[in-house]
Amino acid sequence: MSKIYYKLHTSTGCGNVLTWYNFCLRKKVKTMRSIFELFSKSPFGPTRQLMEKSIECAQQLRPLFDAVFADDEEEIQRVTDLINQLEHEADGIKNDIRNQLPKSLRMPVDRRDLLELIHMQDSIADSTQEAAGMLSLKKLRLPEVLKPDVINLVDEILVTCDVAGAITAEMENLAEASFSGPEAEKVLDMINQLDDVETKSDVVGVRLARQLFALEDEMKPVDVMLWYQIFYTVGQVANYAERMGNRLRLLIAQA
Repeated sequence: MSKIYYKLHTSTGCGNVLTWYNFCLRKKVKTMRSIFELFSKSPFGPTRQLMEKSIECAQQLRPLFDAVFADDEEEIQRVTDLINQLEHEADGIKNDIRNQLPKSLRMPVDRRDLLELIHMQDSIADSTQEAAGMLSLKKLRLPEVLKPDVINLVDEILVTCDVAGAITAEMENLAEASFSGPEAEKVLDMINQLDDVETKSDVVGVRLARQLFALEDEMKPVDVMLWYQIFYTVGQVANYAERMGNRLRLLIAQA
């Protein structure tokens, strides 16, 4: 019998010794459980949630432009309010991921790279909100000849977001595969597809800008510049989706 145990046993009684022992055992089990939960908590599920919320926000671009072209101020306000709400929810998910990322435990990817990836995802919602804000600054008119290309641009951007969302849905499987092997090859193929669809949105955006400036004599100069900035900001939605894919490509290359 150890001196410590003997002292406790003789001075406090056997019942108190057992109580002390059980307390220490429960504390040890609780500590081990906390460490296990910290190790087992993956940030890749929340990154999927963030991407889904950001894409849900970007999907409001189509009803927003439909409302603008229909001069439906009530609908413009409704969609703008929804965009603001979804962007706020995306910010909440982003902040939760940042706050819960372990700072000292080893992860399969560099913490800074993962933070950059979630920044790209969140910027999809941010750019959508920025475009909605500019559309609400003043009542804007756009020549009818440009409207089909605007809708085409939005549709191409949403295709880009959908591909980026499919890539993010593979993040947990990719992490389980240590960012290598067949799963990594699958994701790299999807990233190449993402690059292709984003390029299509760039082509539509450049064509639209050229058409806009070709009609500048028929429009107010301030409207021309504001529409150009709107088209640029909407295009950033697709750019951030592509940059998210390229950041993931880097993570795979570093594995």
